[in-house]
Amino acid sequence: MAPNRGSSSKGSAGKPSGVSKGKPSTLSSGSRVSKSSAKVKRPPPKEMKSKARTAPENLKKKKTREYTEKELDLPALNMITPVGVVKPKGKKKGKTFVDDQESMMTILAMVNAEKEGQIESKLMKARQMEEIREAKRKEAEARQQEKKSKLEETKDSLRRKKRKSNDDMPSKRSESAETNGTKSKGKRKSVSFA
Repeated sequence: MAPNRGSSSKGSAGKPSGVSKGKPSTLSSGSRVSKSSAKVKRPPPKEMKSKARTAPENLKKKKTREYTEKELDLPALNMITPVGVVKPKGKKKGKTFVDDQESMMTILAMVNAEKEGQIESKLMKARQMEEIREAKRKEAEARQQEKKSKLEETKDSLRRKKRKSNDDMPSKRSESAETNGTKSKGKRKSVSFA
């Protein structure tokens, strides 16, 4: 007889391996990795021994070669060194200056002249400033005198105008008093203290 395709119970019971196929597939990938690593044998790791820094081999410094200036062909620097300051080879620099009084005096005279020139220039500037200040003071005084003279002239002109008006006013007052007569006397009030 031919097998029935429609019966699901027979197929599920008859094929237990189909259910198990799903699980072994996931396990097979994991088992493959573990098997492959188990098959390949590696040598055991060796311990690397590092030498301490304080070991005598590391403490020893290698002697480096020092090159001289002639070997390096370095250009000489532009330095001015007095005769007595030249450093002898292999000895300390000894600062013994040349006993040349004339050259020392000329240098001293030049420095003093520069200082005196600076002082003189300061004195000249101070004098010029004083002259400028005096000129400004004189100008200010002249301006004040001009203002005072103008004020006096205006005062005099005002006084002249007042005098002219005052000279004219008394004649007018006398005329007005004559016209008013008794009325002006009645308007005056006198106060007597007892």
